[in-house]
Amino acid sequence: MEVRGMSEVLRWCFLLLLLMPYSRGQAQADIPAVPDFFPQIHGDLTKVTWAHAVNSMALLMEALEGNVMMLEADVVLGTLVDSPEDILPIMGHPPANTSDISLEQFLDHIVEKRSKGIKLDFKTTEAFKASLPVLGKFKDKMTFPVWLNADILQGPVESEKTPVDADAFLYACRTIFPQVTLSVGWTTLYGSDADYVPPKNSPPAYSQRHVLDMLDALRMNSVSQPVTFPVRAGLAANSPDPMIELIGSESNGNTLTIWSAKDDPVNVPALKSLMDRIGRKRIYVDVPEPLERQLTGGVGSIFHPAPLALGLIFASLSLLLKLR
Repeated sequence: MEVRGMSEVLRWCFLLLLLMPYSRGQAQADIPAVPDFFPQIHGDLTKVTWAHAVNSMALLMEALEGNVMMLEADVVLGTLVDSPEDILPIMGHPPANTSDISLEQFLDHIVEKRSKGIKLDFKTTEAFKASLPVLGKFKDKMTFPVWLNADILQGPVESEKTPVDADAFLYACRTIFPQVTLSVGWTTLYGSDADYVPPKNSPPAYSQRHVLDMLDALRMNSVSQPVTFPVRAGLAANSPDPMIELIGSESNGNTLTIWSAKDDPVNVPALKSLMDRIGRKRIYVDVPEPLERQLTGGVGSIFHPAPLALGLIFASLSLLLKLR
């Protein structure tokens, strides 16, 4: 099989497939889709709840005991605090390169609990490459939703961050873990990011070129498993037509995962309009709570009293206390 580029990392992945025991005969567990694992959402993906940056043992224990459904965690190469001499896949977000929990320990706890889905975000090609043997060890125990995430292409607005090698990531995931959900997106420079400068002539957005490059990468790597596209809320709101083209027809099962940094500017009416066009069965919403309430009408999102209204409420309460 020919794969575009056949980079050095891709060649390494191919050799890994030949040499690693898990890649040649170990059974793959039946990994359920999120709507099947959490039937209480009744197919409305916006109702899926998330824990973010579960990159420490304390946060993992808290998330496992809580009511969240999906745990998002970041994977980097680094060291454990109690074993600084060994470099291995750990849970952490750059620039952090030390943690109190490794990827293997993280997966041990997830497998033991078997009540949560996971989204593993690989920050570099090297971190993904080093994680493959660890993931393979748990291949027959993944009886919960598993997403493997990476930014595999450079995106808006002229982002210069180095993406994970697209061919290596897609080829290894498709071949070794054909049942996981691929979560593939673009590096971005926007909003609250340092060095971001808003474009002068047009609103920042995903372009049709971004979309075509992504679809081309999937096609060239013969990807046929479920795909979700993580798109930054403020950029997606300005890109309705490219987003519709990206997600394609309902029959392909692809979804969007809308995410946002805390202080990103977002055109909420435009984003809600896009969500209405696509439908809640095809959109995950993984954004800070204030924005989530505006987008999905969650608890507490309907009533936002103005300062004057708040004053009237407190005045009424004070009057009632005096009358008592």
